[in-house]
Amino acid sequence: MAYDVTMNKQGQVLGRKGQETRHKLMMATRRLLFTHPLVDITAVAIAKAAGTSSASFYMYFDDVQDVLYALGLVANEDMAEVAKLLETPWAPGTFEKEALVLIEALNAVWSRHREVLRYRNLEADRGDPRFDELRMNTYIPFIERFAKLILAVNPAEGGRKRGDAYAEATALHASMERMAATDPVLMERGLGAKRVNAAIARIIAQTLRGSNEEPVVPVTTATPAAAKARRAKATPESSEAVPAPQNQE
Repeated sequence: MAYDVTMNKQGQVLGRKGQETRHKLMMATRRLLFTHPLVDITAVAIAKAAGTSSASFYMYFDDVQDVLYALGLVANEDMAEVAKLLETPWAPGTFEKEALVLIEALNAVWSRHREVLRYRNLEADRGDPRFDELRMNTYIPFIERFAKLILAVNPAEGGRKRGDAYAEATALHASMERMAATDPVLMERGLGAKRVNAAIARIIAQTLRGSNEEPVVPVTTATPAAAKARRAKATPESSEAVPAPQNQE
């Protein structure tokens, strides 16, 4: 059943005052998430932080998880705005710049909703169907638009299939999401967010340009004949080998 934010738990349409009270309860929950362990966040604690009663809390939410789901819906709205950055094809020569804008926008959403998104993912990983659907409602549109962007630059042809683009989009999204979810303090203890974001942007740009460029053959994949020729030049038996210097008395 769809989550109706326009009505309270008694089925009454929310007026201005009801909407304000519901919003206060949600914002109080967000504040508590950044200052208290989840186990300490109760309906009573939320109501107190919002300046209302626990009876009022249950007029709008079933329990704490219900508030967190409502906050997850708000986070989803921000994520939908990030996905819109993938709707317009990127011009050649701007791939890396556009990718960095996308990454920073995703990071900004995580900064605003970090604790809520962490809880969403935790519950989804535990198998809660409601939170799993909440997560997929952001992941799937993002990946689909990303794949279409890749295909707009590199159409499916030859040995490259549409599924490849979707796989690439999925892998790139997972990388972006994982880095965005990492605590900024931990990021700065390592390579730093700026450097990591720039690296992901380069990888995205390389993916978009990929099939239009000649592949670079690593040395390790050279033919046996070429490898044999290189070894011959490096051995003393080679006619071009440089003789070892002699000791002079």
